[in-house]
Amino acid sequence: CAILITLFRLVLLLVPVNNENGIISIDSSTRTTSIIEDTLSSSSSSPNEENNNEYLLEMMDKKLLRQYQTLINPTELQFKFSLQPISSHLQHIFAVPLPGLTREIVEDNPYIRGSIYKLHSSYEENGFDERYFDMLTDFAKYNNDSRDTRTVIAEAAITCLEFFQVRDRDSGSVVMGMEDEEEEEGEEVVHIVRFEVVTEEKSRDNDDDDDGGGDERREIGNWKITDVDDLLEGNLFH
Repeated sequence: CAILITLFRLVLLLVPVNNENGIISIDSSTRTTSIIEDTLSSSSSSPNEENNNEYLLEMMDKKLLRQYQTLINPTELQFKFSLQPISSHLQHIFAVPLPGLTREIVEDNPYIRGSIYKLHSSYEENGFDERYFDMLTDFAKYNNDSRDTRTVIAEAAITCLEFFQVRDRDSGSVVMGMEDEEEEEGEEVVHIVRFEVVTEEKSRDNDDDDDGGGDERREIGNWKITDVDDLLEGNLFH
């Protein structure tokens, strides 16, 4: 986790990322201590950081992104990292079984967190009784404008060839990670990555319908990474 934490901070502020032949690499030894110190001291008002943060928020859930705020001090340590994805395997995919329930709605209305489990528990105990429908009505107050949305969650195993190394800037000794001779081959690592997307059902205009009649279509939003290697224990919201 410390490697990923450092990587994201360095990407935001300090070191250019190379992407050649499918291999993503970053090397902080290309930046001197004085450059890093100057960059860090001015980072609070850096438009570049704000733009990168906005980009990362489009790609990652903000709760996961907050985990990458801790920093291995780049003025004391040099960081070298490369990653080459070589395969991926979809392990699970499912739709959250309560229409209209999205992460955004739960964040705005924490009261409804765990709605699915509460409804299921109520049904298991007493069936479709008054309490069950009271809970369902209570939830409907919050998702009245989003009943056509569904949240889909997927989990994939992504296999990568990786190299990482952390050196002390003063002594040059490796304090974490791999030795130089291991860089060419790298190490095969499997990451478990959880993704999430909100889909929305919309009416298809007659003019756009080849059959001449209106029907429904489901629009898919942007997939976001919500957890990596169970760092947030799945980062569930429902």
